[in-house]
Amino acid sequence: GANRGLGLELTRVYIDDMLKVGDDRWAPRWRVVAVARQHTDVIHGHDRERTDGIDVSKPDASNALGIVLAKHAPVDVLINNAAVCIGRECAVGNVDYAAWTRSFDTNVMGAMRVLEAALPHLARDAVVVNVSGRMGSIGRVMSGLGASSATTQDVVYRTTKAALNMMTACAAAEFKAKDETRDVKVVAIDPGWMNTDMGSRGGTVTGAPLEPEESALAIVALIAGLKPEDSGKFLNWRGEELPWGRF
Repeated sequence: GANRGLGLELTRVYIDDMLKVGDDRWAPRWRVVAVARQHTDVIHGHDRERTDGIDVSKPDASNALGIVLAKHAPVDVLINNAAVCIGRECAVGNVDYAAWTRSFDTNVMGAMRVLEAALPHLARDAVVVNVSGRMGSIGRVMSGLGASSATTQDVVYRTTKAALNMMTACAAAEFKAKDETRDVKVVAIDPGWMNTDMGSRGGTVTGAPLEPEESALAIVALIAGLKPEDSGKFLNWRGEELPWGRF
């Protein structure tokens, strides 16, 4: 999900992170592999690879991505950002099951496909970030917070983020139980409500308090400071821990 919005800004932050290697010499700190379903011309930088045409909702995504990552191993930071936000007005009685299926294919199974592709190439102390959101909080719905409208609770998108949160917890628990992955940190991060195409519903909703650049900078700083005991947590972009089941 590196071609627009938060994913694009995260890519830019890592590309622009420079390391001083001499009195007047700087070099990129990271080798960035930016993966997207669609082509973009706005990613620039010296030590990066742009890979277009990988659709994480497709069963062959793991193989295609695995080939790319093998050339750049080990993977120190893996960010699962790809997502779709469709079927927003579905409510009980008029659910769009095609939209629901596509959403799970991308937002949940797509994240797992990416993780499985990266698994053989993860650094021993790698960080895996699943971009989630408070929309996946069960308690938030039960308390009446954040309803999408007067008639719908946004069941399609919310259920995918709740499932992604559970996938995060399961992966963290499994990794902790194995010697070869016990130092890998897996977290879910709520990037906040941002002024992006998704956040504004294609420009029809205003008032988002965050720009994606601001969220991206905060998330990159958060990733750099994660400790082993943070694995399995649900954090917001400020680093504050969020309860899984309530607001």
